[in-house]
Amino acid sequence: MLYELEPLTNLCVNLVGSEERVNKLVHRLNWLVDGPSSYVHWFKIPDLLYIVANAFNLCVILIAQLGSTTALSLYSYSDRPEGTLVIGFLTEERHFIQLQLNDMCPIPPLHVQ
Repeated sequence: MLYELEPLTNLCVNLVGSEERVNKLVHRLNWLVDGPSSYVHWFKIPDLLYIVANAFNLCVILIAQLGSTTALSLYSYSDRPEGTLVIGFLTEERHFIQLQLNDMCPIPPLHVQ
C-alpha cells in the first residue's frame, strides 16, 4: 500500500484533505520490519480506504455504527482480479473484522471524496 500511495501524493492530498495527512499516512504505512508494529503503524480509517481499494483493485465497503461507506478503486489494473472487501469496524478505529454480505444486500453510499 505504501508503494501505491507515494506516486499519487497530489491525488491523495485531494482525497484526504492535506499534504500533512498524506505524510502521516506514508509514516503509518512505512513498516517494513517483520513482527508486530506499534499503534502508530496500525490501519486507520477512513484515510486508507482508497489506498486499499487501489492497491488491491477492490471495492472496499466499511460497515460501522457511526456511518458506513463504500470506496472504489480510482483506476484499474488489468493484471489484478477485481473483488470486494467488506470491513466491519468494531471500536475506536482499532478493531476490524472481515464480513461477508448476503447476495443482493444494499451497500452504503460512496465515500465523500
